[in-house]
Amino acid sequence: MKALLTTILLLATVVGTVGAQTNVRLNIVLNHVQNLTVHPEQNAVTLTYNDLEDYRRGVEVVKNSHLTVFSTGAYEVKVKLANEEFVKLGGQPTDRLLMPHIKIKARPVAAGQKVSLTTGELSTVGGRIISSAGPAFDVAYDVTYQGPGGEELIRYAEQNKSVVFTNDVLYSIETR
Repeated sequence: MKALLTTILLLATVVGTVGAQTNVRLNIVLNHVQNLTVHPEQNAVTLTYNDLEDYRRGVEVVKNSHLTVFSTGAYEVKVKLANEEFVKLGGQPTDRLLMPHIKIKARPVAAGQKVSLTTGELSTVGGRIISSAGPAFDVAYDVTYQGPGGEELIRYAEQNKSVVFTNDVLYSIETR
């Protein structure tokens, strides 16, 4: 009798526990997010012409892991100059350098990225240098800045001193 009573009590507890269950709906909301960052220690790029060969061939600077992209969908990275002319540091407001033909290109740091890459020429109109049909989770890109060779810049050089001209490069990320 005692065993029967214990069994009935156990069954009542189990049935009571099963009857006390309830449910909660769990929703996951995924929003479209895009982020483009420039390496914090690479916020200035300098193309330096030191010798005859630099003026003949042009100069090139590679910034490793310069850009990092996060995007939940297809994206494009575009680049342009803020101003039509480069301004001479420490010079008169009229000391300006017309836009030289500076080329810029990117390449992913990690192999196997399915992206379309385009070498662009810096201008105020801008252009696409990276395009991807899929998402990116913190994909890093090396960026190469290439200054022109030939006679394009020689007329702006001054005797016995260094001259610096500056402009801002603007990067943007857009939905493709």
